[in-house]
Amino acid sequence: MNKEGKFDIIHAHDWLVANCAKALKDAYDIPICATIHATESGRNSGIHDETQRYINDTEWMLTYEATEVIVNSNYMKCEMQRLFGLPFEKVSVVPNGINMNMYNGIEKDYDFRRKVASDNEKIVMYAGRLVYEKGVQHLISAAPKILAGYNDTKFVIAGKGGMIDELKAEANYLGIGNKVYFTGQLSYKDLCKMYKSADVAVFPSTYEPFGVVAIEAMYAGIPTVVSDIGGLNEIVDHRNKRNEVICRKCKFNCRFCTFCII
Repeated sequence: MNKEGKFDIIHAHDWLVANCAKALKDAYDIPICATIHATESGRNSGIHDETQRYINDTEWMLTYEATEVIVNSNYMKCEMQRLFGLPFEKVSVVPNGINMNMYNGIEKDYDFRRKVASDNEKIVMYAGRLVYEKGVQHLISAAPKILAGYNDTKFVIAGKGGMIDELKAEANYLGIGNKVYFTGQLSYKDLCKMYKSADVAVFPSTYEPFGVVAIEAMYAGIPTVVSDIGGLNEIVDHRNKRNEVICRKCKFNCRFCTFCII
């Protein structure tokens, strides 16, 4: 700051920089604007150990020290008020967005699709971190029911995370290991190709502050199935009059899935 000159505001993202932001605020008398993307309590369905308690307390300190708190959904605004007792007017909702050019020049690539599924198979895809709160385990648990009604289905799981070995073991235990394909982390271009190749996108989160992937999937023009939870509830309408889902942010429509995944 001594080199660049006086700044007007400190923008702190999440608890990891909370102590640094407070130190700068106190040293230079500059207000903090804090963006809270998710909470420790939400990710873990409560606070269960001392590490989680420390993170939760640090989150509270950051929101207390901040002049303004930004969240990405009305769900998260309510969570800020419930967990930390923040005044209604202190929290502003700024929804996330996507790159509207992400699919420019990308159409359904059949050679790319054949890397994960046969031509006769319908692809049910998931994209995101392989962690408990993203609910991938529920999709795999539901897969036998889907396969019983439509055997030519391939479940494509795109992403990485600590649950990957557990999820693979679950698929094998259910006898559907050959029907579940784990891609690992995809490049941005390959992820766009995957969206364009899929027939259905499923995001069965148990905790989701917003859910950018749902907008990406709908923008790709594929049916999108989500949990009725968190910010996803604000993005996807369940079956409107024209049997479609609508992104309330960009107003993009796509046909809703005609069979129940979860």
